[in-house]
Amino acid sequence: MEFSGIGTILWGGAEAALAILLALGLLRLASILYGMLAPHDAEAVPLLHVLALAAGLASGVALLLAVPHGDDFRLSRIFVAEGPWTLDLPGFLARHGLPSRATLDHAAEQLRQGGLGAMPGGLALLLLASGPLAALRWWRGKARLRALAAFLLFAASTALLLHYAIHLLAWMLALLNFWLFAVLLVLFQRWRYAPRGHH
Repeated sequence: MEFSGIGTILWGGAEAALAILLALGLLRLASILYGMLAPHDAEAVPLLHVLALAAGLASGVALLLAVPHGDDFRLSRIFVAEGPWTLDLPGFLARHGLPSRATLDHAAEQLRQGGLGAMPGGLALLLLASGPLAALRWWRGKARLRALAAFLLFAASTALLLHYAIHLLAWMLALLNFWLFAVLLVLFQRWRYAPRGHH
């Protein structure tokens, strides 16, 4: 669907708002599912939650470093006309909503090669292994399985939401484009001419 002028701005804003609401909805759903899966006394052992969060963040960073389109995050690529971020919402979700197969393959390749590029992935694997060990140590029976499932769910959702959020930020910057600088200019002018307090 094509618009011009103010219609383009409003349509882009609506798409951006919907993309943000989608992320917030997924975050809320992950939180609800974690509460349902985790053992009832999981709050008494906050380390499980902390380990899952750390594992998810490390995994998300490893995925972001492995994306084959890393150059697309340069400002010169974000703000270029008809650049790689010139997408409507369905196109954005199809291309960047989830990590691609190429991203996963590249992340695995970085782990095999070692070096600095493998550090986030190695840390993620270490943390992902520590969660099940913690579940095995602190719980018994079905509670152990629930703790393990809750850990994996929270770690995976954190990694996916981090991947999504960074791509969403780049896409929204491309949507705002000129208007971003206009907003920043207005804010700067307000700060510049704001009355200074007397001491």
